[in-house]
Amino acid sequence: MPVGSISSSPDTVGVAVVNYRVPICETREDVMENCKKIAATVQGLKRGYPGLDLVIFPEYSTQGFHPTLWSQLTTTLDGPEVEVFKQACKDNGVYGIFSLTGEKHPDPAKNPYNTLIMITDQGEINHVYRKIFPWVPKEPWTAGHETSGLVVGGCICYDMNMPEIGRDLTFKGAELLVRIQGYMYPAKEQQINVAKIRAWENNAYVAVANMAGRDLVYSYFGHSNIISFDGTTLAECGTSPDEATYSELSLSAIRNARRNWTAENHIYNLMHRGYTSEGPGGHAACPFDFYKTWTAAPEKAKALSEALTRDADSPGDATCIDIAPMPPSRLIQNSLGKAANGKAANGLAANGHANGHANGVH
Repeated sequence: MPVGSISSSPDTVGVAVVNYRVPICETREDVMENCKKIAATVQGLKRGYPGLDLVIFPEYSTQGFHPTLWSQLTTTLDGPEVEVFKQACKDNGVYGIFSLTGEKHPDPAKNPYNTLIMITDQGEINHVYRKIFPWVPKEPWTAGHETSGLVVGGCICYDMNMPEIGRDLTFKGAELLVRIQGYMYPAKEQQINVAKIRAWENNAYVAVANMAGRDLVYSYFGHSNIISFDGTTLAECGTSPDEATYSELSLSAIRNARRNWTAENHIYNLMHRGYTSEGPGGHAACPFDFYKTWTAAPEKAKALSEALTRDADSPGDATCIDIAPMPPSRLIQNSLGKAANGKAANGLAANGHANGHANGVH
């Protein structure tokens, strides 16, 4: 597959991902100014990458995520922010994927959605996805309940940590899994690897657009990337804000692999277990007890999850037995004394306020 080109062909789709600088928006005017910047970025990328067919911006790139004002900066699918994006796509003849954080919920009593939209080169919305797994414990968004997949299937940030998301999108026909994210340190290495794994296990391209820079709360690590269906990296940004990178995605290559690969054809092999040893077609029945339970008795599956973790959303509200803190080491006992000071060290460690001595630094 070609790496390093800025062109595309009838057999390829030219895709760009943007390490967008995290915006700090406090008013609707700030949001609109930022939308104009995004539109200008679309224009610049099309000039720089003449083969560009699809440009992808990260989660939170439109409104940011203000820790106290987020609910005042919401919009709708026909809002002025989206109109700016529609015009940019139409003017530059490209498809674009953008973030709405948040999209107003039709029920005013409910929190907004965290939404991904794709806009065509004619300036029309043709793909809407609402985040199914809002990131806990910080994100206030109402959870979506349906994946959607065309040749492009979209998901948002924490969603892709769940392998079921990529699989569901793939079986709906997606050849490119798009992940828009606002992921911060310290999870950089894990999230870079997740994109490669989802590509490999689904024999699908993956394109990730991540935020970069710092807002009022977090530092975002960038590393927007484009991964081939064999799990190898085609293009990747660094950590600097406003970087962008580009790659061609071959339609014939992925379709050839899905048709002709055997040993690593995970999509085929998932539904045809044992065909090499037990006869044509293999086994289609689901062998996984958890998925059977989840489908037939979701509350029972939920109870299984709670038995492995906790029985309340907040760890502080759970009735599970807390793990006892480790006793002080011999080094701490020798340093602080085995009697009163040793007891104090125990208390400090258990409360999470240990000083240098109790932490064993000295």
